[in-house]
Amino acid sequence: NVPGYKPGYLERMVKESVSTKARLLHYFPPTENNTSVDSESEPATVEDDWCATHVDHGCLTGLTSAMFVDESVPLPSTSNSLASPPYVGELDQSPDPKAGLYIRSRSGEVTRVGIPRDCLGFQTGEALEVITKGKFKAVPHFVRGIAPGCGGRVARNTLAVFTQPNLWEMIDEERDF
Repeated sequence: NVPGYKPGYLERMVKESVSTKARLLHYFPPTENNTSVDSESEPATVEDDWCATHVDHGCLTGLTSAMFVDESVPLPSTSNSLASPPYVGELDQSPDPKAGLYIRSRSGEVTRVGIPRDCLGFQTGEALEVITKGKFKAVPHFVRGIAPGCGGRVARNTLAVFTQPNLWEMIDEERDF
């Protein structure tokens, strides 16, 4: 029920766009520099130290579940090319229950989002907000890192697929993507 919305626009964009991109996101293990100083000069964890709060630029972003890897685990040598891939220190879950993807609701509430391993998550972006004249809102989100001292050199990996209109597609009466 959006005045001026072209029926099937989002479906067509997802099916036909040549601007869709996929990106493997790697968040490096924490260092001693991952802290800030609060008002009383005590170290404080930076809430969005792996990825600052932002909204995605396109219409929809598809996300795989996060894979946490302990990069301090040495990789075994693989002399046999037919052998199974080497163990890379993948963890069953994050050693820090506060680490991961967070979203901010329309009311400003911050919520941690966990995507199960056999699922995909989707969030809306800025272009969809403009196209729907604000009926759908872009989801502000950030990624919080592993707190220093939570064990090993833990990194986070995920795959994001950014679906967006073709560059020449109009997103409102005046602008193309």
